[in-house]
Amino acid sequence: MTGRDDSAFRLGMAERLLAKAREAQARADWREASLFARGAVEAAAKAILSCFSAVPRSHEPGSLLERALGCDAFPAPMRSEASGLSEAWDAYGMEEHVLLSYGDEANRIDPWSLVTPARAGEAVAEAGRAVDFATRVRGAVFGPG
Repeated sequence: MTGRDDSAFRLGMAERLLAKAREAQARADWREASLFARGAVEAAAKAILSCFSAVPRSHEPGSLLERALGCDAFPAPMRSEASGLSEAWDAYGMEEHVLLSYGDEANRIDPWSLVTPARAGEAVAEAGRAVDFATRVRGAVFGPG
């Protein structure tokens, strides 16, 4: 599989996850919206990294974007934006995945009780930014289409 193919596959995943997050948000299912949004951020980060190299198994989108930034071929005009996003995406890593999947087990708080409408809204908005950025990076690397 080429980088172009892998990034297209991963970007398609990110887009579908974002759509599912928005659907869940519309039904006021805050936990599901957050869970799908977190997945969209991760898939978007993987879509970006796959433009330049193989993608490791990871649930840390901030680290994945940092790894992509380490590639010489990363589009120079997008580096500053990527640096800011990688810090924001650190909040959507494995720890968030576990919280959204299993809740706060130490304090016996289920995941549905952890997610507020505001938290879900922030996650869906960040997923939208992630998908948009991944689309733009992919376009800068491979051209339109």
